[in-house]
Order: sequence, then structure tokens, then C-alpha cells
Amino acid sequence: MPFQRLTDHVADQPTVDYAARRKRFENWTLPESGLQRIVENYPSRRRLIVGVSQRGARVRIGFSALVWSRLTGSEWRLAPDLQPLPVEGVAVVDAAVIHQLLGRNPDQQPFYTYLHNLLPDYAEGPRTVWVLS
Repeated sequence: MPFQRLTDHVADQPTVDYAARRKRFENWTLPESGLQRIVENYPSRRRLIVGVSQRGARVRIGFSALVWSRLTGSEWRLAPDLQPLPVEGVAVVDAAVIHQLLGRNPDQQPFYTYLHNLLPDYAEGPRTVWVLS
């Protein structure tokens, strides 16, 4: 009986067209100005760590890829910021950055926790405060 209720519930859910989502956001990326607004709202003086730097670019690309993944329901490695994939794969993003943003690192730095907690809000779509580019 519980299994039947579960299958009925799943069957009643609206169909999601993931191909249409990927098409809609095929060129989406978080602009540098978007990350800058996020950094400016970070309640710490250490927010300068993500300024205009190579590390800042890796954080923006990683965060952008994860938001895109949530928007489309696709694998983050397919995000526009990472295309075409370099020969080395996702080395351009740095696996450590992705693990930090996903909250998988036990030594989580507060800034990455802050970004991780923002992911659901930023992935709500166009009605949020950020701009699609």
C-alpha cells in the first residue's frame, strides 16, 4: 500500500522537459558582476579573496556551473562555462573548488559555506535578483 501511494504521487507530478531547460539556459553563465554582488554581501573582510584573480575566476566558474546544473537538471560538467571541455577535463575549475562549493570538504571554509547556502536561491531561475546573460 505505501508503495502504491508513492507511485501514484510520482505519476501525479508534472512532466519536466529537461531538454527545453537545457535549451533555455544553453548560454547562461554567472557574470563577474553577479559574483561581485555576492562577494559584496559576504559579511567578512576576507571577501577580497575572490576579487579579480585566478582563484576568483575558478570560484565564479564553479559556482556558475553548479547554478546551471540546478537550473537545467544536468550534470555541472556540461555547463556553458566549461565548454568545450579542455583536454584535461574540468581542471580549469579545480576539483577542490567544486567540492568546497558542494559542501563535501570537512574543512569547509566559511566563504564556501556561504556560497553553498546560496545555491538553492540562485537556482530558482530568472525571477531571482541576478541577471541572465
